[in-house]
Amino acid sequence: MPSRCLYLWGVLESVVKKMTMAIVFTALGVCTVVPYVYCRCKRKLLPGLFLKIATSMCFILTSSALVLANSAYFDHYRYILLGIVVGQVFGLLGDYWLDMKDMYLQHKEIYMFAGFISFFIGHVVFIAGLFRTYGADWGWPELAIILGAGLALAVFIMLTEKPMKLRYGKFKGISMAYAAIFGVSITTALLSWLSTRNPQALVMCVGLVIFLLSDLFLSGTFFGEGKERPFDYIANYVCYFGGQFVISLSLLAIAA
Repeated sequence: MPSRCLYLWGVLESVVKKMTMAIVFTALGVCTVVPYVYCRCKRKLLPGLFLKIATSMCFILTSSALVLANSAYFDHYRYILLGIVVGQVFGLLGDYWLDMKDMYLQHKEIYMFAGFISFFIGHVVFIAGLFRTYGADWGWPELAIILGAGLALAVFIMLTEKPMKLRYGKFKGISMAYAAIFGVSITTALLSWLSTRNPQALVMCVGLVIFLLSDLFLSGTFFGEGKERPFDYIANYVCYFGGQFVISLSLLAIAA
């Protein structure tokens, strides 16, 4: 019994040490996302861009702090540790491009494609990190499930365009490709947890699902009609930044 208590105390002490800088950067992120949402709703584009970049930097710094905090486990978990940081850097780039489209309307389509591509690459990096860390023993059944989930989400996006009163236009192809890679990302995280029971993969899966909810709201503001209300912006950004910070904080669960 005493040895069990000492073990639990050691785990608690380790988590608290890991959380210190993570909590600081997460709190800074909350402080920047609130004025960002206000600026976005009021169409204050330039201040909003700087605040969005600052918030994105906060979730990257949260992940980076937890990479350093998990240095003892780096050899075994290096792919997911670095994968989350690098994937979120591409997320920051996507954030930048998508906000630029409202500032330079003559290049709106270019910035939208750039944003889609940046987020797509970010998910590829997430998938690679998960697969290299947790999927060494996977075979064709797991790969079939993952690819099937991606295909199913892409088909869902295609079939719900009219019922949801959306109009993807020339972005239909890249929207389906992005939905597919998102489905692959979520399913890879879920299978990573099911095959190893490592809580990091489960928490990351939850973060990705919240991230997906943000994109469902975003598709309405981008491609729908009458869906640019303050509620739509608030729901989108709360889910997006919330999802990214949950993904960052999943690194607290490494080797938990």
